[in-house]
Amino acid sequence: MRTLALSSALVLAAGVAMAGELQSGLQPGEKAGAFNVKDVTGPQKGTSLCYR
Repeated sequence: MRTLALSSALVLAAGVAMAGELQSGLQPGEKAGAFNVKDVTGPQKGTSLCYR
């Protein structure tokens, strides 16, 4: 069991080292694309809206 834990830790560490710098979300200067949402309140309740 100890060998399995050590092996798992080594594989995880190698994966993190190879991943490099992770980027999440929009980068500075990028614009979000259009996306659809379902309105759940108000007069348009139940309809799909495009936010752009």
